[in-house]
Amino acid sequence: MKLICNKNEFYKLLTLAERNTSKNPTLPTLSAVLLKTLKNRLTIISTNLEVGFEGAIPSKIEEEGEAAPPIKTLISIVFSIPEEEIKLESKNQNLKIISKTSTTNLKCFPIEDFPLLPKIKKENYLNIPQETLTQALRNTLPASATTYTKPELASVYIFSQNKIPLTFVATDSFRLAEQKTQVTPPALSLLLPQKSGQEVVRIFEETPGEVEIIFNKNQIVFQNKNLSFISRLTEGKFPEYQNIIPQSFLTQVVADKNNLINSIRAAGIFSSRLSEVLISVNSAEGILEVKSSNSDTGEYLSSTPAKISGQSLEINFNYHYFLEALQAISSQKVFMGFSGPQKAVLIRGFEESSYLHLVMPLKGV
Repeated sequence: MKLICNKNEFYKLLTLAERNTSKNPTLPTLSAVLLKTLKNRLTIISTNLEVGFEGAIPSKIEEEGEAAPPIKTLISIVFSIPEEEIKLESKNQNLKIISKTSTTNLKCFPIEDFPLLPKIKKENYLNIPQETLTQALRNTLPASATTYTKPELASVYIFSQNKIPLTFVATDSFRLAEQKTQVTPPALSLLLPQKSGQEVVRIFEETPGEVEIIFNKNQIVFQNKNLSFISRLTEGKFPEYQNIIPQSFLTQVVADKNNLINSIRAAGIFSSRLSEVLISVNSAEGILEVKSSNSDTGEYLSSTPAKISGQSLEINFNYHYFLEALQAISSQKVFMGFSGPQKAVLIRGFEESSYLHLVMPLKGV
């Protein structure tokens, strides 16, 4: 293999590929990437057997070939090169990286030891704008569980049925986030692992255009012209969540989103180890208060005018959960629907129904 490519483009793909490698004593090749040339393109492939990444950049190919260099060493070498153009040459299980000022000879793994990425037949598929896909995942991933005792909760549920458009949902049982899109594909129901969802956002967030999604019972592929990501799907069934979304409220609040974000963020400085802040709704005075106190650091109180209807109440919440819900809302006015001091609050944009977040109160605080 002999080729010339842009160092910055090469390095960017290597950093994406490196996240999908692994250290495996029995399969050391999983710590490498596979470099392949084809038709004036350099392709970079990585896998940890759970997920796989493939990306390509335009290159001047002088001689076709393949190489499987260790990814961490290769990234360090490429990062250290100041020039924008580099030359790669592979021979006898070695990869030579050449710039105007340096030459590095890197020992590689045997090509035949590198695992092949599985191929999925294009039977079930859909196309979705990149912005829609990455926003839906960003808005729901924070609500997924971080432990894997219940894999279906450490996933994002993606489904479409009847007249329901493509919808993304996640919950860790303490909160729930739902994002509806304008995409209406054929009926589908799948669970995307949390880590895979995070990788999809990282890989495609800077590439405008459409992303094609191909899936079967066990695997899913996200791809565009130059990038591809394949993942296993989570087995299991997502909870029937629709019935827990309240349709009526004892207290309704409309407030300025940014003021509320600033108040809760400041209150978080003085929260205790449970990260709780107290939300106090004064219906008579039209005031929303945010309070917190810590015996070691001090206390905080803010008062924000709000449009309030219904009962006055006070509820403790984990301020991290509240912040993440508010930050996902695009409109400047936020709606909060309270069903009582021991029940979840519904948070969404004012007069906006495509995104909602439920946050359970902290009990016994």
